[in-house]
Amino acid sequence: MSEIRIQEVQERAQLMDKLVELWEVSVRATHHFLSDTEVNQIKEYVPQAVGSGMPGRISG
Repeated sequence: MSEIRIQEVQERAQLMDKLVELWEVSVRATHHFLSDTEVNQIKEYVPQAVGSGMPGRISG
């Protein structure tokens, strides 16, 4: 079984980097129909979507 670790985040930028990294790993593992280019294009909007408090909506 995997171990779950809870870490205190000192900076918002550090948290955002980790969330974007988690998003990318998850998308690449589950959305095989997306090309690398498409994932990278969408990835640009992830910080905005996460920061808006509405992770289900990405506005351009």
